[in-house]
Amino acid sequence: MITMKILRRMGAMFGMGLAALAATPAHAQASARCDAQLSESLVDYGRMTRAQLLERQPDPARASLGKRLVTLTAVCAERTAVALSFQGAAADDSGFRFAGNGRFTLRIVQAQLDGKPVRLAGSHADATNSAPSSLLRPGDRMSPMDGAGLAQGQRLTVQLEIEPFVGVAATRVGAESTWEGAGRFEVLSR
Repeated sequence: MITMKILRRMGAMFGMGLAALAATPAHAQASARCDAQLSESLVDYGRMTRAQLLERQPDPARASLGKRLVTLTAVCAERTAVALSFQGAAADDSGFRFAGNGRFTLRIVQAQLDGKPVRLAGSHADATNSAPSSLLRPGDRMSPMDGAGLAQGQRLTVQLEIEPFVGVAATRVGAESTWEGAGRFEVLSR
């Protein structure tokens, strides 16, 4: 479960917490059981002024709260092909709902299977022969690839970048409020 909170005051302070990141192992067979964990259960964006937040505007309509990295590690009882997904409310086809009309993205920075670099690709990318995306989108199920097929291993490590965005209009408030987003990572054996 991901919970993001921002406490804000008009033109004053912002604070953000990314709490209870939970990786939920799921398995098709008991023999291929995988346990998963995240490097941090809390990613704290600290406090900032509205002016500081608006300095991170990728475009005139929205502001970024900044990028943070977390590492997801899945260890399986035996070599198996695994898939990674994130289950959360979709904001659009490339991000998850955050702060009412805001969104957050999850980008795959690096992936390793049994200590060796691998690329993660979704089944839709394989079917269309398109290049794999580093963005973990709503509905995606990403798997480590070895050549043209699924790679098998016992330990998958994925470094993910989290970046929440809010509309500039949402930064104008008169009272304290909370911004939230939620979801969970799943590691599935195939």
